[in-house]
Amino acid sequence: MDNKISLVTFTDPMMGLSYECEPIFRKLETHFADRIEFHYVMSLLVRDVYEMIDPDDLRFGKEVAIKNYNARLAEIYLAEENLGGLPINMDGFQLFSVDEISSAPLNIAYKAAQLVDAEKADEFLYRLRYATIVDCRPTTRLQEILKVVVKSGLDIKKFLAAYNDGSAEKNFQSDLQICRRLGIHSLPSYLIQYKDKGALVQNLIDFETFAKIFSDLSGGEIKPVPPQKNIETLQDILEKHPLISHIELREAFGFVDTAQVRNFITPLIDSGEVKIIDAGRGWFLEKIGRV
Repeated sequence: MDNKISLVTFTDPMMGLSYECEPIFRKLETHFADRIEFHYVMSLLVRDVYEMIDPDDLRFGKEVAIKNYNARLAEIYLAEENLGGLPINMDGFQLFSVDEISSAPLNIAYKAAQLVDAEKADEFLYRLRYATIVDCRPTTRLQEILKVVVKSGLDIKKFLAAYNDGSAEKNFQSDLQICRRLGIHSLPSYLIQYKDKGALVQNLIDFETFAKIFSDLSGGEIKPVPPQKNIETLQDILEKHPLISHIELREAFGFVDTAQVRNFITPLIDSGEVKIIDAGRGWFLEKIGRV
């Protein structure tokens, strides 16, 4: 840890902005390899949906007010698609309802996943975002969260125990305390640390800015190194990220366009190791037999 960059992201599983930053994270992961560690602090984007809705809409009842808020939120998601290019689908979007008024269940779910299997927790976080933003599932509901638990290969009984017995909730509250202590006021935010030096960034930044901060904190010691463009490297990425977008692969390997990505992954498609999942304006690669 002393010789690695620690990148802590303050986020919420429902965040479209964090979802659109995944291509940058895949490039960071591949270009800094064993010199970087990723961590996530759950920061609760929506504490209570009634704090976000238009008060005038409440004149027509809670269901109408929340329906209108969901519609506005869907427009925000769709606008965020331009940031990273990852496909966003808002058909029938109903994340919040009269009964589901907070994103807290998603945050607690991630903390439960960490307790069950720390190595699979980040895959669970990715798939939870995918379920919310690409599959457009109402992931504030436990039954939808459990579908992601199964997809991620987590033990569902252990997950439910951690989710319901207060242990995941306790860890989530600890995350919120970190947010308050650091004065986090914008999501996503990033705490970047190297040895005894650190930087807190409370706005979106690109790969080049991350790389410069890494270099500054390490006195020029930590610099990006492009990965080898071979099947072995691709298989290593798929082991960590069994569901991944073509844009993430493009950025990870420095391909010029989608055609180059498709040509590169063809051997794994032909061998039956992976499959293509169409997502409308984009596509994902999924490792077969992962779960």
